[in-house]
Amino acid sequence: MEQKREQIAPVIVFTYNRPEHTKRTIEALAGNDLAERTDLYIYSDAPKREADRDKVQAVRDYAAHVEGFASVHLVEREENFGLAKNIIRGVTEIVNQYGVVIVLEDDLITNRFFLQFMNDALHHYKDCKRVTGVTGFSHFDDTVRMQEESYFHTLTGTSWSWGTWEDRWRYFDEICVDWTEMIENRRLRRQFNYDNSYDFYRIMKMQQTDKNTNSWAIRWYWANFKKSGYILSPTKSLVSNEGWDGTGEHCGRESKAMFYHMLATDRPITYFPSNIAETSKTRRRLKRILRREYQPSLIKRVYNRVARKNYVGKA
Repeated sequence: MEQKREQIAPVIVFTYNRPEHTKRTIEALAGNDLAERTDLYIYSDAPKREADRDKVQAVRDYAAHVEGFASVHLVEREENFGLAKNIIRGVTEIVNQYGVVIVLEDDLITNRFFLQFMNDALHHYKDCKRVTGVTGFSHFDDTVRMQEESYFHTLTGTSWSWGTWEDRWRYFDEICVDWTEMIENRRLRRQFNYDNSYDFYRIMKMQQTDKNTNSWAIRWYWANFKKSGYILSPTKSLVSNEGWDGTGEHCGRESKAMFYHMLATDRPITYFPSNIAETSKTRRRLKRILRREYQPSLIKRVYNRVARKNYVGKA
């Protein structure tokens, strides 16, 4: 028997100039078991350049005829916001209205049980303030074997699907006025860098000092980091990123997919940890994964381990 839920969270899909990606994302979402009970909001950013105008219009033409959800709302930006501003403003609008939100970008393909997992987790942990969010994405490849169906971790800045509550989003600081605490505090910087396994500090520094860097996710990570927040992930990912074709803002043609996710989960996830903590085993595994992403060179990884030299976390 299906579990009763007080509320089905609305879903926002943020789009720009990729009509085919958008179509695949929304069609996969419409195939979810809870789609017909879900309010869908499609935020379409305005073209930044004239060359993008036709593709942006193609996204809007498609979005205007989407079916399969409880309701569909198309928000057409009249000026170009850019990804970060579009997400920050859109999430704020919807989470303040509903009290809860699920967020996708236009290159994410979901398993049919994605919405059920997200809604069940958002309902399960809504009163547990130590949990600051939930995601359908897993850092672990499908080849990784773990006994538990889901796990907690502190890498709360993932953009590959996420959900949160209004009372958690409320402490999101778009300006990050206190990020400079890390400049002189090496210990704090190391913690922010997940024991120096990935240079999140460098991204934050670029966000604050380089006008060409505009990341909402690193700012959301900082907000949750200060709250010692946890995010819940399924062990086998319910989301796959299909943007590794040069069309995405952060996935260039020179990149390759970082994770092996086949979305093969064939039943709902029913395990939700009662212990709100990141296990030592999970942390060790995640640090190995992050080091591989940040230091793909085998020589550098070996030198780092032997010489105990850090390549990250420098002020």
